[in-house]
Parts: sequence; structure tokens; C-alpha cells
Amino acid sequence: MLRYEPDAAYFHLYGISTEDVDYIMDTFPIVKRKDQTKYGSYRTKEKILEIYEKMSAAIDNKKPYETILDPPPADPSIAHPEE
Repeated sequence: MLRYEPDAAYFHLYGISTEDVDYIMDTFPIVKRKDQTKYGSYRTKEKILEIYEKMSAAIDNKKPYETILDPPPADPSIAHPEE
């Protein structure tokens, strides 16, 4: 789960469309095969596209994206106190 959000964010940063994300994810046959064996579907692609769409909605609505991670990452000021 930790890798899905950065992958979706990179697609956004590079200006890659949803259709192209879908295509790009299909170029990883080993990941696809392993996901289908383990989960019964191409879970990695599904999750990245799901998060990509949530990020798109946040951008369109001019609201911050809210992570799907539970618990969410710690606030940097707590995780790395200033010295």
C-alpha cells in the first residue's frame, strides 16, 4: 500500500493521463501475473488508478489529497523534531 500513492503522484507530476496510466500499468506483465495469482485481479493497477482518480478529484476541487494509509504518516515535525 505504501508504494501506490507515490506511483499515482508521479503519474500526476509528469502529466500522464488516466488512459496512459492504464496502458503503462499493463506493461508490467510479471506484476500483473503475480497479483492475479495472489489476489485474483491486477490489484496494483486497480489501486494506483483508484488513488490517481482521488488525487485528480482533489486537484479539481482545489482541496488537499487525503491519504488512504491507516494510520496516516506522522507529521514531519513530530517524526523529526527540530534540534
